[in-house]
This record gives sequence, structure tokens and C-alpha cells, in this order.
Amino acid sequence: MNVVEEIEKWAGAAGLELPCGSAEGLAAFHAALVETGRERGVTALREPGDVLRELILDSLGAAACLPVGARVADLGSGGGVPGLPLALVRPDCRILLVESLGRKVAWLEEQVQALGLADRVEVVSRRCEDVGRDPAYRAVLDAVVAKALAGLPVLVEYALPLLRIGGRLYAYKGPALAEEIESARHALGELGGHLAESRPYRVLDRERVVCVVEKVRATPDRYPRRAGVPERKPL
Repeated sequence: MNVVEEIEKWAGAAGLELPCGSAEGLAAFHAALVETGRERGVTALREPGDVLRELILDSLGAAACLPVGARVADLGSGGGVPGLPLALVRPDCRILLVESLGRKVAWLEEQVQALGLADRVEVVSRRCEDVGRDPAYRAVLDAVVAKALAGLPVLVEYALPLLRIGGRLYAYKGPALAEEIESARHALGELGGHLAESRPYRVLDRERVVCVVEKVRATPDRYPRRAGVPERKPL
């Protein structure tokens, strides 16, 4: 499998214009995930085709959504998805990779250096709840992205405190989105969020959706609650 060709083919079909060199950068990240991602504990996937579909191409689903020059947080970045693929195809954006597990933080720092992204990608080794209460990050970001982190009621409590008014959460979701939206209505009202749209996209043989939540008013100071509470007791 020629990974660069597969990436360029998918991007062409999706109408996504890739900056010069970005396909090669994505292929290098793909190779790192295939070769050492499983043993480093950052992915359970081992087949190159699965890694390409689930971790590389799927991460690009929100690439065209991000505002020009956006400051973006990738919450629960784990192995670096979707944040690192987005950084490679959106060189105008600055991205925070938020991750609390030490082994994953070490991996992220290595990949940021290997991919030449240190000038505009920062690894933040903290829990999402703690970042959301930090004045350095609270209510200043243009966008938040998250993939396979939590259900929507929990995710909006992590994300909305970080966003400025008018900023947006781009949540990568699958076929159960309608149920998640219904369960998140109270949380959205409480936290100052509004469901803006759902943007479907296709990754090879899979249908996916980016759920877009806009922050329309300030999040109360009491949110996010202390570490662990949003997951144990969703709003």
C-alpha cells in the first residue's frame, strides 16, 4: 500500500486541498503508529489499513471546518488524533494536544518533534477539567476537537469552558449521534452551548459525522467540575 497515494486519493475525493508536503507528513505519522504505536500503548490497531482509515483519514474529517488561524485544543489526544493530522494539513492553526497519561504524553512530544511541528503544536500534560479552569486557556480558544474521548454530555463540559463566545466544538461521532444529542440537551443549556450542525463525511467504507457545537454564551464559573466528576455524573 502506497500511503501517500491513498491519502491524496481520499483528499481529492473529499475535496480537501492538501498543503505541499502534508501527505508525506501524514504517511510518516502513519508509519510511526504502525511500527511502534501498539507497543507504546497509544493504539490497539495493528493493521496498516486500519490505522490509515481510523487514525489518519478519519482525523481529517474536521480539517475544512476549522477557522483560518484558529487556536485549537485536541482533548484527550492519546496517540495524537485528531490533533497531529489536523496540524499537518492546517499549517495556519496552532494546536494544543491535551493528554494526562504519561506514556502518551511522551509519545506526543516525540511525534511533535519528529514531524517538525514544535513551532505551532504544544503538548499539555493535564486533565481536561484542570485545563478548563486555567485562566491561560479558559474562554480563549477558537475551536476544540475530540475523537473517541467521551459521550457528548461529558464532552461539552470539557470543551465549552475553553471556548470563546462563538468558538466551536468539533466532535467526531458515529451512527449513535442522535441519541447523544438528545442526552446532551440539558448540558448544552447549562454550559452555554448550541448544536450548530452535523457534518457528514465518508472515510473509505465508513460513514462518519462531525457534530458541531457553538458556544453562544459564557459558561458558568462552576464548570468544569473537579476531575472525574463529569464522567461519573454527566449533566
